[in-house]
Amino acid sequence: MPSAYIPTSTSTIKEGDIMKAKPKHFIPRPESVGSVGQHPVIVLTRPDPNGYVLVAPMSHNHPNGTPTRSASRYGLPVDPIKGESRVNVGQPKLIHETNLRANTPHTTMTFNNFAALKADIVSNAAAQQSQYLMY
Repeated sequence: MPSAYIPTSTSTIKEGDIMKAKPKHFIPRPESVGSVGQHPVIVLTRPDPNGYVLVAPMSHNHPNGTPTRSASRYGLPVDPIKGESRVNVGQPKLIHETNLRANTPHTTMTFNNFAALKADIVSNAAAQQSQYLMY
């Protein structure tokens, strides 16, 4: 096992943790992910009894139509080379905890920033639902 691998378990993954995951491990698997590497994700829920968690992916290039917000809005740093990352505030992604990798050093959001992210996701879900009800 590579030394960079840090095993995860239900006792170590917490809401607000920033971890890494490959989009091909999201359930359902997104179309056209190919060989996309690890991307940062924000853990939104603790693992369920089967080890699944909901995450909010971060990227510089989300699929078209994905609602996003600037990462700095939630107190997340801006990469000096790549620039501002975007956080998916649309439908959270489901992934098994064994497909998450910890950041080194461990990184987590502050309570207030995590609460703001969750509020934006809930607000976006409500807006999407009301849009569907209009048709």
